[in-house]
Amino acid sequence: MSFEPMTSVAAASGFDRVVDLNAPALPDLIAGLLADARAAAREDRLAAERRVREAIELVQREGKRLLDDARPAPVTGGLAPWQVRRVDAHLAANLDAPVKVADLAALVRLSVSHFSRAFAVSYGGGAREHIIQRRLDRARQMMVETDEPLGQIAAACGFADQAHFSNRFRRAFETSPLVWRRLHQRDQQTSIGLADAALA
Repeated sequence: MSFEPMTSVAAASGFDRVVDLNAPALPDLIAGLLADARAAAREDRLAAERRVREAIELVQREGKRLLDDARPAPVTGGLAPWQVRRVDAHLAANLDAPVKVADLAALVRLSVSHFSRAFAVSYGGGAREHIIQRRLDRARQMMVETDEPLGQIAAACGFADQAHFSNRFRRAFETSPLVWRRLHQRDQQTSIGLADAALA
């Protein structure tokens, strides 16, 4: 495989302007410069050093450009960081009570429509869906960490009743809360038993 055409492209550019390269072409161009440097090292040390310097400059410049291109664009139109913190804190403290989107919007001083759009940008989905997911997450935690009945867990997580909780849980996880709880409590007891055995 010959690297000559790529080497001449690099040399012709003089590295004064950005060579329009895509990521797959970059390793071949660098390899060509280094191969030229190795060949020139036997005959002309200055030419070899020049090729190595060109390769280093290419890696630095093009690597930075590729990283900049890969960096995600800043999120625009979402909630400000202080608004996200305030919404998260309010939800954590009030998951056991009804939470209205209008109340969250007022909390961060936005209209309901603006809040809904900004919330979707910041959280990747609607506020109602997010609230339900947070409630389900807390319910799963409680089912594993406590022995409370499912009806009490449902109430503690802001569901209207156990049937409402079971319906939402089944939609999200394709199993009932009772089956999920038995499976995960058994897993937790097995891991605790293994840890106890290891310490003994």
